[in-house]
Amino acid sequence: MSAYFAIPPDFSYKTQAGQYAPVNGIELYYETYGQGEALLLLHGNAQTLDFLCLQIPFFAQHYQVIAVDTRGHGKSSAGDAPFSFELLAADMDALLQHLNIESAYVVGWSDGGNTGLTMAMQYPHRVKKLVTMGSNIFMDDTVVDAALITEAQQMAQSLAADPTPDNQRIANMVNLSLHHPQHRFEDLQQITCPVLVMAGETDVIKSGHTTQIATHIPHGRLLIAPGETHHYPVRNPVAFNQTVLVFLKG
Repeated sequence: MSAYFAIPPDFSYKTQAGQYAPVNGIELYYETYGQGEALLLLHGNAQTLDFLCLQIPFFAQHYQVIAVDTRGHGKSSAGDAPFSFELLAADMDALLQHLNIESAYVVGWSDGGNTGLTMAMQYPHRVKKLVTMGSNIFMDDTVVDAALITEAQQMAQSLAADPTPDNQRIANMVNLSLHHPQHRFEDLQQITCPVLVMAGETDVIKSGHTTQIATHIPHGRLLIAPGETHHYPVRNPVAFNQTVLVFLKG
């Protein structure tokens, strides 16, 4: 859990907002807040929707917020298939279909942004506008420091030696980061919706990669937030939320 994460006092209204949707052979847990057009909020790898607790109350003033525990995270079941962003995007497509929502605004942090980009490519009718924060479209040392990749590889090897169900679920998350996504910059040219591509100035995702993502999306906008890290949504939620809202309303 991030050292920056803390549930704010004004999130105490969270009660029995959660439900489960049977999608793609799993039980997907989600919570809904607010009214209006749908806004799908997607957390990062090894997180839960609670990591978006600084976003949910704010955006619930403007939209019907749907915050999801993605497959194998939080209260959602994992299923048997190896994790991929194609699979996570298919889960979100199925969830929106389950909720009778034709299209939604999508805001994704880290792996949530990766899922959002994949949704925009594979299910363009589902995404009105997309915001990605600290996302990537492939994984190598041009994207993150080589030391982070080595650390993840060592973790994957350690987890593989202990095949308990929980370790295998965590291994699935680690392997998702190591081996996915597997897109090319050219693939992003098929995205038709407006996209705000964000990252912190000292994000774990290198700014050159973030810039290339924005450049290759036809209606892409780039924001490298000065002085911010990969944890921009929780370190400076006021600035993050307002920036996202201006984009969505524009």
